[in-house]
Amino acid sequence: MPVMRSAITRIVFLAAVIIFLVTGRNICAQSRATGSGDAVALNNRGLDLYEKGKVDEAAALFREALARNPDFPEALSNLGMMLDLQGKDEEAVADFDKALAIRPTDGVAESNLGLALYHEKKYYDSISAYQKAIALNPKFAQAYNGMGAALFASGNAADAIAAYRRAIELAPKYVDALNNLGAALDSGKQWGEAIPVYQQAIALEPNSLDVRANYALALRNAGHDDQAVAQYRQIVAEHPDDAPAWFDLGQLLYKQGQLDESATSFERSLVLKPDQPDADFHLALVYQAQGKLDDAIATYQKGLALKPDEAHALYNLGNAYLQASQPQKASDNFKKALDLQTDFPQAEIGLGAAKMQLGDLDGAQMAFTKVIADQPDNADARFNLGNVLFNKGQYQPAADSYHEAIRLNPNLAHAHYNLGMALTRLKDTDAAKQEFAKANQLDSSLTPPK
Repeated sequence: MPVMRSAITRIVFLAAVIIFLVTGRNICAQSRATGSGDAVALNNRGLDLYEKGKVDEAAALFREALARNPDFPEALSNLGMMLDLQGKDEEAVADFDKALAIRPTDGVAESNLGLALYHEKKYYDSISAYQKAIALNPKFAQAYNGMGAALFASGNAADAIAAYRRAIELAPKYVDALNNLGAALDSGKQWGEAIPVYQQAIALEPNSLDVRANYALALRNAGHDDQAVAQYRQIVAEHPDDAPAWFDLGQLLYKQGQLDESATSFERSLVLKPDQPDADFHLALVYQAQGKLDDAIATYQKGLALKPDEAHALYNLGNAYLQASQPQKASDNFKKALDLQTDFPQAEIGLGAAKMQLGDLDGAQMAFTKVIADQPDNADARFNLGNVLFNKGQYQPAADSYHEAIRLNPNLAHAHYNLGMALTRLKDTDAAKQEFAKANQLDSSLTPPK
C-alpha cells in the first residue's frame, strides 16, 4: 500500500500594518488669539483644555467663542481641529474653509485643512491644501510631512519620499517624518535605506511603539528574522498589552519553527483582543503543526464564526480534518473553500485527497486531473494522481505519474517511495530499489518494504 499524503497546509502570512504618523495638527501660537473680549478668553481657555487632552470640553469652549463672534478665525480653526480629532472630518473641513475665507494667509489653518481632507481620503484636495500651506511658509516641516502622507496614499510614492526628506531637512529630529519616510521606503522594498532611517528615529525616540513596530516590520521584510524577533520581543516586554505585536511575533516564531513560543504569542494576542479571526487562523496552524488536531479544528471554527468567507482558513480546516481521519468533514470544507475561490488548486487537491479517504477513487481522479489540466507543472497533483492510479491497480500509469511528479520536484521523498512501490508491482525490482534508496536519502523515516 503506498504512502498517502494529504494536501499541503500553507500558511498565508498577513502583511503587518505599516503605521503612518501623519499628525501635523498645528494648534500653536498662531491659533491663540490676542486682545481682549469674551470670545478671545474662551478661545484661549479652550486651548488650555486641549493641551490637557480634554478635546470635548475644548470644542465646547470654541463653539461658545464663535457664538460670541462667528467670524473669529482662530476659534474656527481650533474648532476644526477638535472636530477632526473627534472624527467629524466633514464639519472640520467646513470650519477650516470659513477660517481661510476670513484669513487666506493662515498657513496653519491650510495645513490643518490638509489633514482633515486626508482623513476624508480626499487625497488630491489634501495635497493642494498642503501645497498652499507650504507656499505661505516654505519652511513648514509639518506641512511637508502631511503632504508626503497624502502623496503616498494617492499612489505617488516617489514624491512622497521627496516630501518626507524635505521635512527632515527642515527638522532633522522630526521623528514622525522619519517614521513615514521609513514606511514609504519599506513599501517600495528599499529596505537598505528604510532600516537606517528607522534606526535614526529610534535613537531620537526609543520609546515610540509605532516606530519600533515599523522597524521590526522592515527587518522582517528584509529577511532579518532574528533581528525582527528581537525587536518584537522588546516591544512586548515594554508594551505587554500590545495585541498586534504579539500577533506579529507569533508569525515570525512560526516561520522559524518555534511552535511552542509561537502558540503562546498568538494566545496572548487573542487574550488581549479576542475577536481577531486572523490570529485564530494562525494559532490553529500552529496547533496543527504540533499535532493538536482537536485544538486546531476548534480554533479554526472560532475564527470562521467571525470570518466565514475566508477560503484559506476553510482549506486549512479541511487539512486538519484529513489529518484527523475525518474525510467527509474535510471534503465539506474543501468544497466551501472552492465555492468561495474557484481558482484554488490546493483546495482541489485537498478535495481529491478527501475523496480518496472516502474510497471515491473516480472522484479523486477527477479532482487531480482537473488541477493538472489547469497547472500541468503541479507536482502535488501529479503525485496524488499516481496514488489514485496505484489504488486502482493501474501500476504503469501510476509510475508515469510519479515520474512526472519527481521530474517537477526531485525532492518529493514520498513520490520516490511510491514509485518504488509501483515498480515493484511491475516486477522492475532493481529500479524499485533505486527509488526506495532515494526516498530514504530524502527522508530517513521511509525505509524500503521487506
